Amino acid sequence: MSPATALWTSILLGSCAQVFLKKGVSPQNTAGGASYMALLRSAWVWAWAACFLLATGLWMIAISKIEVSFAFPMLSLGYLVVPVLSIFFLREHVSRKRWTAIAVITLGALIIYRSA
Repeated sequence: MSPATALWTSILLGSCAQVFLKKGVSPQNTAGGASYMALLRSAWVWAWAACFLLATGLWMIAISKIEVSFAFPMLSLGYLVVPVLSIFFLREHVSRKRWTAIAVITLGALIIYRSA
């Protein structure tokens, strides 16, 4: 796998991990409350852990070949991916102000991306 592919896949998996964790700790998905045992029985929490571990492994591959001053700011693209996923999977509403802030962050990441 190329370092660039590892980077982009890491960003996507990290974003999915955040949505899976939110889903896993939501009261309707933890029968019996948010106890440790209920969380350990949640498939969403296990999906979070798997995505997080894979994202971390891919991140290590990416930064072994890509400058960290380039790769680390690219992680901020997760600030765009997470709200999109949360709209579809969590039925969350993202306000116009949040989209404006996300656009600013994304613009910064794109400027760094184009500098490479």
